[in-house]
Amino acid sequence: MTSMLNFEQFYIGIVIFALIALLVFVPFGRKINWQYPYRQQKNIELYQQQMAQNPPPELADELSLRLLADEQILQQQEKTQISAKSAVQNSLIFSSILWFLLLAVPLAYYFSLDRLDYVQQGEQAFKAKQHQLRTASNTEKNDDYIVAVQNKLRQDPNDSELWLELGQAYVLSNEFENALIAYGNAEKLVGAKPAILGLAATALYYQAGQKITPKAQQLIDNALAQDHQESASLSLLAADAFLRTDYANALNYWQKLLDSERTEVDRRKTIESMQLAEKLLKAKQ
Repeated sequence: MTSMLNFEQFYIGIVIFALIALLVFVPFGRKINWQYPYRQQKNIELYQQQMAQNPPPELADELSLRLLADEQILQQQEKTQISAKSAVQNSLIFSSILWFLLLAVPLAYYFSLDRLDYVQQGEQAFKAKQHQLRTASNTEKNDDYIVAVQNKLRQDPNDSELWLELGQAYVLSNEFENALIAYGNAEKLVGAKPAILGLAATALYYQAGQKITPKAQQLIDNALAQDHQESASLSLLAADAFLRTDYANALNYWQKLLDSERTEVDRRKTIESMQLAEKLLKAKQ
């Protein structure tokens, strides 16, 4: 829309400039008659003054002949001037028509295109998308995120970080089998890194109905053996201990998370969970 308005302003400016030029320069040019025979007119006036002084007959005849010759020349030049004036007017009319065509044809062609419809459709689609994002549920937003990550992976299937992101998004949608496949693809690319093992254990945990299965325990043990502060494994152990009302161990795992100072750890949420566990532990005692 902004681009279209800029084009409209550009062409309107050209039209206004052309009109100003026609209104100002054309009348001004008419005031100055560059072809007017000022010298002959002056001679005629001079001859008339001399004749008023009653010169001798011979001089009067000579003056009359000169006056007649100058008048004939003047009449001829006036005819020439009229023809030139007519030619100038015709030239101005032709120039005006040409300017009009130069301005009207591009404008007519531009507005005959469907650009305005495309722009309006684009704005409507953008507004609809914004409204959809504002009113979408968390599940819908996560589904959109999954599609976005999948599109990126189609362009670069060897990006292990994207596979991890896709796996985490699948976990949020309770698609645990797909999450395990995504984590498996990441492991094939970069090896059995602690973070991948911890995330895979988390997917197995929720797939089993929030139970640490032998396979999940094995993944956790391998992850913590490589990195004793691996955040996904510690978060899973803390959540499971809290669920089993083992608040002391839950506090211990969460404290290790805080001590790790890892950027992926949500410190605020972890502290809130620890405060709740402390209250429940005191109530239990």
